[in-house]
Amino acid sequence: MTLTRRDLIGATLASSALAVALGLSACTGRDTATRLRLASGERGGNYHRFARLLRDAAHHGDTGLAVTPVATNGSAENLEKLASGAAELAMCLADTAEVDPGGSAAIGRIYQNYLQCIVRADGPITAFEDLAGHPISIGAPGSGCSFTVRRLLDTQGQDGRNVDRQNVQEHPIAEALDRLDAGDVDACFWSGGLPTPLIDRRARTSGRRLLDLSNGIEALQHDHPDVYLAARVPSGVYGSTAPLTTVGVPSLLMASPGLADSTVASLVDILIEDAHSLVPQDSIGVQFLTPSDLIDTGTLALHPAARARYRERYG
Repeated sequence: MTLTRRDLIGATLASSALAVALGLSACTGRDTATRLRLASGERGGNYHRFARLLRDAAHHGDTGLAVTPVATNGSAENLEKLASGAAELAMCLADTAEVDPGGSAAIGRIYQNYLQCIVRADGPITAFEDLAGHPISIGAPGSGCSFTVRRLLDTQGQDGRNVDRQNVQEHPIAEALDRLDAGDVDACFWSGGLPTPLIDRRARTSGRRLLDLSNGIEALQHDHPDVYLAARVPSGVYGSTAPLTTVGVPSLLMASPGLADSTVASLVDILIEDAHSLVPQDSIGVQFLTPSDLIDTGTLALHPAARARYRERYG
């Protein structure tokens, strides 16, 4: 069979029309996706890393959801964004959310945050009790870290609620590490997964180490039962030569109360089906992306649609 010039032109036009149709279809799919802003945390931290992984899982899974990670200072700011309508989803530490969830509800418990106190290896602080009287950074303003550290300091009579005092400062983690290097603070706190890449890089080049916080956990648990766990940090993290104990706090994925039930159900499906891809590859901390753990949100209520979806999936 011999193809004429007219045949070739016709085939080309048909192919072009099909390509345009497919392109329009793809654009329409993107345009009609449910867009969700996820208030996460500081860039480089596990909240923001998780938000990006959730975005990718939603995109590649053809879920009809388009997740946009929003960098923030952390839990308290995230809850404010949910309450104001500036975000539809938020990552939040359980202790911060329990105080005032602002009408939001949990979609699932994601992983354990580790409260990390970084000090200079040759500095004046060698034990938890040494923090008193020294300038320290307790986390970024509006972060769950600063909330937890205030409670921890309060158990020792160090007035952690008064963050305006010279010795108790609030800084994002990158700035806090700079101040630690400069000697402006003698310790800085961070709440995140293990390891946190930024801290790991600095620890390997600047002579830093983690402080064992086991002496503060018992009083913290006494004052706030069923919120905090004694979390084990294995040896080798940030170059440490021995394991140590710190404060563990569950992290929750929270949703605004007005989020559509179908959207919440789709998010539950992602947490269940894409659990393996929602954990950063270098993470060695405790993950809660299992059926029994996802639903264990403590005193925080599960979103009704999330509860219903978990029952459909697991009975």
